[in-house]
Amino acid sequence: MSTVIQTLAGKVALVSGSSTGIGAAIAAELASRGASVVICYAYKSERAAANAVLHGLPSCQRSIAVEADLATADGPSKLVSEVAAKYPHIDILVNNAGYSGICDITTASNEETLRCWERTVLLNGRGTMLLTRAVLPLLSPTQSRIINIGSSTSRDPDPSMTIYAGSKGMIESFTRCWARDFPPKYGCTVNTVAPGPVETESIRAAPIELLSELAARSSQTPVAPRFAKPSEIAWVVASLCEENAGWLNGLYIPVAGGRLLS
Repeated sequence: MSTVIQTLAGKVALVSGSSTGIGAAIAAELASRGASVVICYAYKSERAAANAVLHGLPSCQRSIAVEADLATADGPSKLVSEVAAKYPHIDILVNNAGYSGICDITTASNEETLRCWERTVLLNGRGTMLLTRAVLPLLSPTQSRIINIGSSTSRDPDPSMTIYAGSKGMIESFTRCWARDFPPKYGCTVNTVAPGPVETESIRAAPIELLSELAARSSQTPVAPRFAKPSEIAWVVASLCEENAGWLNGLYIPVAGGRLLS
């Protein structure tokens, strides 16, 4: 059995939305490379899942789990305050927490549309911005990383994904702005990793109509007719955190088996 080289030993990684799915896979991959990881979850109902992820990490003794609802105005600062009490710096921020709002704005009521907008944009847009802003003072001054989890939906959307796709487009724009602004000030790089459909608990719970549409699209993926595995997304994220990835900045990286060519 091969041993993963501890290329991220001594690094501290904060991964939002990491009690399940892609976030949990990213936490596991970063930990396997030696990083201490902050597992972030939004609600008490997710605590057991977050602790299960935490205790499964190779760096469990050096890692923590923190509850913070990043869709609230004070959730990001609360999270970072708890992190700062444990660690003197943050080397890696992965903005993964998100909500996949599904709403056909042509048929939904104003109330339904606004409800989807608020739930989606307050987390995906405002939450990403506020968490990043709160982390900046703690970022290591050299070789630090900010990785935003986008979505292929922002460039290849379905009609019912107007609000979700728009929120992920916002994250793409954040990346472009921050990639130009932050490196001279904070010594970091900023990139977007944009998965296509990924085999997670949340996608399995999607409405059958959407699931059928995603499956039909995935059947045309050049590499293989399937959804991605969370571990495949996690590998890309972790690779961007390596020292030799220091010249990669401002990228939009689709991880979709060639289904989306940027």
